[in-house]
Amino acid sequence: MRPFSLLLALACFAPATVFADNLGPGKAAPKLEIKDWIKGEKFTEFEAGKVYVVEFWATWCGPCKTSIPHLTELAKANPDVKFLGVSIWEDNDGSNIANFVKEMGDKMDYNVAYSGNKEGMSKSWMEAAGQNGIPSAFIIKDKTVQWIGHPMSMEEPLKEIKAGTFDLKAFSEKFEKSATENRARMALTKEFNSIVALHDSGKKAEAAKALDSFSTKHPDWSSQVNMTRFGWLADDDPKKWDSEATRLGKSSDENDVMMLLSFSIRQVKKEGAAFAQGAKALQLAMNGPKGGDMMTLQYANYYYKQTGDNKALLDVTNKILAALPTSDMKNNTQFKEAMEKQKKELEAKGIK
Repeated sequence: MRPFSLLLALACFAPATVFADNLGPGKAAPKLEIKDWIKGEKFTEFEAGKVYVVEFWATWCGPCKTSIPHLTELAKANPDVKFLGVSIWEDNDGSNIANFVKEMGDKMDYNVAYSGNKEGMSKSWMEAAGQNGIPSAFIIKDKTVQWIGHPMSMEEPLKEIKAGTFDLKAFSEKFEKSATENRARMALTKEFNSIVALHDSGKKAEAAKALDSFSTKHPDWSSQVNMTRFGWLADDDPKKWDSEATRLGKSSDENDVMMLLSFSIRQVKKEGAAFAQGAKALQLAMNGPKGGDMMTLQYANYYYKQTGDNKALLDVTNKILAALPTSDMKNNTQFKEAMEKQKKELEAKGIK
């Protein structure tokens, strides 16, 4: 996965928990747990013999915004199927979700509802099915789950499910293998997050010991462990953090640079010394051996969008466009168009 895609993907994952009752193809669809209906028809249960699509999304999820128009196209092409988009993993302040749906307009032309943050269908559907990434869609027929996957891959299975030709057994076997692996990752994520929470609660020595033990048991988590240690160092010993950040900034190792870039993104919404550390981490990466790489530039692009520093954003946008023809993203026309549009919009504001 490329760094730009990685940013978007990371934004669409939630801290994992483990749900007791596994859900998968061939099992009865759980009940609908709706807190607020945002748009379209309200309904409380699935009817026998009918086909439904239940898709999970959030307003902050970039890939969700990309897949929503595709769902609308499918809904229009399949008027006999009831489509429901359920917002999860975010709070509803009474306007944020409604405003998002309103802004999407005809691009989001199906039933939309809200089920809660990390409760309701987030647990009984997503967690139960071993799904911790959105957008994610479920196809229901005759009150039974038939298919679970990414909405952009849903067209063919939906056609087969409607026609009665879908191989539920084969898909179930394939899905369960993937879901089992994902549930194991979710369990490890839960364990890892509990260690981070331990440190955040002030039990730093206990957390450090637990992280060392986790690292020994799970060496494939070395990147996450190292990034966590680097983040802790910023709070616990700013001088040592500064020295380590400077060392990383001189490195040409992609993992070292990624540590600085990821740290900068985590600090972008903070204030004071924490924000300053994030800004320094980004500058060290940009001034280092990998400063002109597309990976670094894309993280910088995201960072400056968040901070609202339009002058820096335009500078990075120009660097991205200059580097694009010789990068491995040279054939990504969608990304190129987005950067060109961004450049025009910034220049139209008088940014130089």
